[in-house]
Amino acid sequence: MDSKTSEERQDTRVWAIEQLLRRDQQLDPRMYECADYYASAYASQVVEDLYTLWVEWKTKNPTNNPQIRNRL
Repeated sequence: MDSKTSEERQDTRVWAIEQLLRRDQQLDPRMYECADYYASAYASQVVEDLYTLWVEWKTKNPTNNPQIRNRL
């Protein structure tokens, strides 16, 4: 992967985490994995696509982690 692609992916990953934090108003550790997947699988920054992926991600990857209860 060239440096431009790597930088674009990193930017998309950061954007995705920011959007998920705004939406849920809490930090869920699963957001990192979801954002990484989104940056790898999607070539754009479409918030509706991200939110759809996030809802599916939480359903497919349930957790009982007490950190999810922590609000920002």
